Amino acid sequence: MNVLEAIKSRRSSRSFENRQLPTEVITAIEEAIMHSPSGSNAQESHFVIVQDREQIKRMKRFAQGVSGQPAAFIVLCSNKEEALVRGGIDTLEELRFVNIGIVASFIILTAQSYGVGTCPVRSFHQSSIQQILHLPKAVAPELLITLGYSDQKPRPKSIKSTSEVISHDKFGEL
Repeated sequence: MNVLEAIKSRRSSRSFENRQLPTEVITAIEEAIMHSPSGSNAQESHFVIVQDREQIKRMKRFAQGVSGQPAAFIVLCSNKEEALVRGGIDTLEELRFVNIGIVASFIILTAQSYGVGTCPVRSFHQSSIQQILHLPKAVAPELLITLGYSDQKPRPKSIKSTSEVISHDKFGEL
């Protein structure tokens, strides 16, 4: 599947088959993470891939935005200390969140290319997830991505018209 096909076909999955992810999928996601761009090349993020069923169960208690029984979580974390040292104040205050968004897209599209469903989740108790994962104080979980094989057909996507979203040369110009 090419990138544009992955983008067009991707929908959030909130209900999953009881099926583990193959090693090749996890390896591909690791590669996507490692090759994702990072503003100022700060590389201040850290990622925890959780596949252990008991750990997933513990995390779900504090992640009200998670539905179904995912096969895995990827926890996208920012490191405030590294952000400041490696990228300066701009990375600490703003760019680390942009970097998280970029790598989240890479993870989601890589999973989609393998037929694995995902759902990004921001609705969780940050300090509880930090404690469950034994994250250092400076490393904060910013986003969870659930992964698994969807057991339901996703609903059709509705999108605005191109003219409502995209302008050329100046706002409102087609």
